[in-house]
Amino acid sequence: MSILKNQKNKTYLAVSLLGKSLNLDVKYKANPLIEIDKEKENKIVLYLPKKYKSMENVHIVNMAIEKLYDEIAETEIENAMEKIRSILGFAPEDYKIERMKNSFCKVKDGIITINPDIVKFSKKIIEITILQGFCKSQYRTNSNAYKQLLEDAVKKYEEFKFDLIRNNKSRNSIKKVS
Repeated sequence: MSILKNQKNKTYLAVSLLGKSLNLDVKYKANPLIEIDKEKENKIVLYLPKKYKSMENVHIVNMAIEKLYDEIAETEIENAMEKIRSILGFAPEDYKIERMKNSFCKVKDGIITINPDIVKFSKKIIEITILQGFCKSQYRTNSNAYKQLLEDAVKKYEEFKFDLIRNNKSRNSIKKVS
């Protein structure tokens, strides 16, 4: 899957990360390593070796962004898996992170496979996708038991989020009083 298409040395590209669109600035330096740095809240800088300045670098930029997604996916998916496990009270046998062509999450033999490209989307979308994967690990998709479990799981998830918001508001009001 190509992230960028037919772009040549442009500094006004955008990358989606955790539901936010970030500007991607490509810069060149003498260092032979490819590096990615998040400079500001809404900007990522990709440093490429100077030798790529006169070349078509779309493939290299795509590989660097995929590597960024892979690294962020490790942490974000682990956190989401733990959160959903604590909310639902059960977990699948195992999970793996693997790039897939036309899917962000699939379940086979009790193992959830999650596409690292899912980190393009917000944390809520990641969590709901994993929640659905948990439910698929228990029952066949489209069975009545699966549909009921999914409905109950989404209710528990929404209650958890609501409680979290309510607790944060009450903590903030206590700080104001103190």
